[in-house]
Amino acid sequence: MQFRNYAVVAVALLVLLSGCGAFGVTQSDEPSNGTDVEGDNAENGSTTDDGDETDGEGDDTDHEDETTDSEDESTANAEWNPPAEPNRPLEDKREDRIKSVEFVDKEPAANGDGYSNFNLEVVANTSMENVDPPEHGNVIGEPYFFVKINEDEQKLIERTGQVSMDENGTYHIEVRPAGIEEFGDGPLTVEVFLMDEDKDWDDIYDAVGQEIHFNPDSDGDAEEETDSETTEN
Repeated sequence: MQFRNYAVVAVALLVLLSGCGAFGVTQSDEPSNGTDVEGDNAENGSTTDDGDETDGEGDDTDHEDETTDSEDESTANAEWNPPAEPNRPLEDKREDRIKSVEFVDKEPAANGDGYSNFNLEVVANTSMENVDPPEHGNVIGEPYFFVKINEDEQKLIERTGQVSMDENGTYHIEVRPAGIEEFGDGPLTVEVFLMDEDKDWDDIYDAVGQEIHFNPDSDGDAEEETDSETTEN
């Protein structure tokens, strides 16, 4: 009987000791693991987020600069090819449709005498809702403009696409420098034609000419003259 009492007491002590040991491990491990994980997250989060944001902003800035440079280059080096000629023979149906032709965006020549480049602004009645004969299948016209230089040379330098129909419309026509660079210093007669495109031949609905003093002198020419004068001296 006494032996059994000792055995029960011994078992109880073993259970108590093993329980305390288990609780001690749990209490000491959990705080250290929790602290380490939070520290790692804080360090990784601040470093990764800040680094990514800074790198991203730098990349965006670089791309913006590249885009701006490419746009400037494409504008400065706009290609010019001879525009498509109107369908001939031309049928003359001239009316008072072009109200004005003005030179805009004019660039003064390097020596201050005349202009080295220009564009055109045209105000015209382009309404052509019922201008083609019914046998063509469609009585609606297709208005467009073309621009030629000098009556004697008849050089076609620009042709627009089909423009909107408007009884009092304003239209901007870009004159690319490469199309007029062959002309020298002196007056240019610039003539704007309002046309209707047809399958067999195109119709002239009006034409107005204006004169401008063209001077192709560039900054490069001025620099060359300055350099030559300096060398001579």
